Amino acid sequence: MNSFVQTLLFTTAAGAALRPRQTNDGCCFQLASVGMVNGTVLEDHVGDLLLGGTFQQGGFCLDKTNQTIKDSLGHNCFMRAPDYQFECYQGAVGTTAFDIASPKADGKSYLTYDNSPGVFYACPIDSESYDIYSSDKADKSGCVPVSLALLDETAACSATATAGNSTLSTRSKTARRTARQMASPTRPLRRQSSSKTCSINPSAPSLAPFQLSHGNSSVPNSSNETSAEVIISRNYSAVFDYAIPDTFPPTNSTGESSLCALQFRMPVCTSLPKGYPCYSFSGLEQEVLANSGMTFHLVDDDGNAPWNSTELHQVFPGENTIIGTFECGQVAGYGESRKMSWHVSSVRDFALEFLQAGVGQSAQFQDGVGAWIVPCQ
Repeated sequence: MNSFVQTLLFTTAAGAALRPRQTNDGCCFQLASVGMVNGTVLEDHVGDLLLGGTFQQGGFCLDKTNQTIKDSLGHNCFMRAPDYQFECYQGAVGTTAFDIASPKADGKSYLTYDNSPGVFYACPIDSESYDIYSSDKADKSGCVPVSLALLDETAACSATATAGNSTLSTRSKTARRTARQMASPTRPLRRQSSSKTCSINPSAPSLAPFQLSHGNSSVPNSSNETSAEVIISRNYSAVFDYAIPDTFPPTNSTGESSLCALQFRMPVCTSLPKGYPCYSFSGLEQEVLANSGMTFHLVDDDGNAPWNSTELHQVFPGENTIIGTFECGQVAGYGESRKMSWHVSSVRDFALEFLQAGVGQSAQFQDGVGAWIVPCQ
């Protein structure tokens, strides 16, 4: 009651009318972000949802049959093209399918969407406020990934919560922490950013590493036999070796582009080819709350490409992530074959174990999880 009165006084002083919480017997709740930005989800006077500021706290209800969310005024909420911003408008309808994942290690249930793990992006409006977007947002410069946890949810939400995507679980025996242990995020490394944008055609050719070397992260030059299995964790790292032929990329695939990218692909396990083993992942909560991830240190390059080896890169199930870009191909003046190698290491106990597709001429799987060199458009 005290918190309600305080909220009422605050919003009245701010000149905004408090919206009554939607009342029904279904699953209703409020939302709070968890990650590098922590705060309750607010709703402004035009229906945009945001973090920080002086607007009232948003109230929402989930229709589990239709997988739709409405705000306290009965307006439909969605994240749709072209902006993919989280917003609620009267009469407007979006195609976003919402769901609730079962409680995690911190005891909280999290909002998910479109059968994905539920990664949202908080993008700064000013020094105190952030708009909220889905992972489909094209330009994430300056944005940080967050999860949206349910607050003050009704009993019906417990029955609604599903097992969720398996990739949300902390399934690796390595780097197993609880959210409570990571409640205070550490200072981030430089987040990934590229001086040049890279758009990738889904049908563009790609190069898998021709070999992988595995080692103990505590012993810089240690390695063992090459295989397609990769372990990135506190104690293990890997080196990805690529051979770029002088004919890559084909000029008809990129036009006059002279830019290539290192792209990390992490499909959801249910979309992997039959027989392809699902990866073991330290979990969305661990990655977001601890600000963990990987660094890609360029250790070998015949072309001496500029590269920042200290950037923190985060990967999420269901997403293809651009790690960085570099000049490539005949258009850029490379008329010979070229070798490039990256040493990939864990940051803050991030853990990922997977089978890199496409390694070797007789690879069982040509596409799946891992890192590829691709041409930009």
